[in-house]
Amino acid sequence: MAGLYLHIPFCRKVCYYCDFHFTVSFKQKQRVLDAIKKELILRNEEFQSISFDSLYFGGGTPSVLNQEEWVELFQCIHLHYKIQSTAEITIEANPDDLTNNYLQELKENTPINRLSIGVQSFDDRFLKLMNRRHTAGEAMESIKRAVKAGFRNINIDLIYGIPGMTADIWKYNLQVFSELNIPHLSAYHLTIEPRTVFAYYQKRGRLDIIPEEESSEQFEYLMNFLSDLGYDHYEISNFALPEYYSRHNLGYWTGEPYLGAGPSAHSYYNKQRRWNISNNTKYCDEIENGGENYFTVEEINDRIAYHDYLITAMRTKWGINLEDIRTRFGEQIFQHVNMSAIKFKAENLLIQQQDYLILSKRGKLIADYIIREMMLSDQES
Repeated sequence: MAGLYLHIPFCRKVCYYCDFHFTVSFKQKQRVLDAIKKELILRNEEFQSISFDSLYFGGGTPSVLNQEEWVELFQCIHLHYKIQSTAEITIEANPDDLTNNYLQELKENTPINRLSIGVQSFDDRFLKLMNRRHTAGEAMESIKRAVKAGFRNINIDLIYGIPGMTADIWKYNLQVFSELNIPHLSAYHLTIEPRTVFAYYQKRGRLDIIPEEESSEQFEYLMNFLSDLGYDHYEISNFALPEYYSRHNLGYWTGEPYLGAGPSAHSYYNKQRRWNISNNTKYCDEIENGGENYFTVEEINDRIAYHDYLITAMRTKWGINLEDIRTRFGEQIFQHVNMSAIKFKAENLLIQQQDYLILSKRGKLIADYIIREMMLSDQES
């Protein structure tokens, strides 16, 4: 498995919770797209031996691209990279971009076969609070249009733990989701990130975060509700019907190589992590002038690799493999993991199944804490 990720850094509107790299100015859109294509060409020799089984267009809002722009991007990708005929090809989209014409053109002119629709809420009050540009009704209709256009592999994003969100409101959101018969859900707890509008509001007392107990109850209800519907909770924030796991995200979580192109995009390959500058103008300047100051490279040693593995694998339903840890990272880290896990197993937060350590339902509520506790200290190698 290997993934190809393209970051499309354009949005029509600022969402108040978002800290991803984007701009609402489209003045440099063509310039950025040309630079992304040039970066793909510059890096193709590095990935000549790799056959990609997933392509993912994130952002930003990739659905702001028109059909001509999509065609040109795919022409460049297929000319310079090996893409498997069965590859999963996903674009993130806003509901109001998914008109009948747009969906039909995607079907006819591109190989896109999976949509990830940024719904966030089926309640207009919370969409307005987050400064989303669509309504709940538009979100529902966009999903129905996508299915009618022939898209079956669909994910939607929902956010819980939003200020003012009660248990009943969250239950309503999940009930609407269930009625739409979508095979995949990504559900995220609202996080107040620095340098966002919500962070500004919180600092000035204009945003009250809901109590942790209520957030936990919403997450527990989410797990139980979707389990009863037959969805597999295969990663802390992700639920899927059989055969509908996100192949691209699975690649991230299982340590497969991936190539990221575009401003702020990350790559992981050959014991190196690489990330591009989060500045559209500087990114384009460097690409156009043949420079290399648009990215940073980090060498991955055993300590970093173990932490990467722990952070990603522990969040999945498969957990971490103890024998794999011993083989990849050595006896000392293997023993550290066993010792660190003792108290969590005793408290039924971690479950051991043969060679695997897996988060229990209770463990999932405090997954970040457990992961931090199992990391190596500065004194450990």
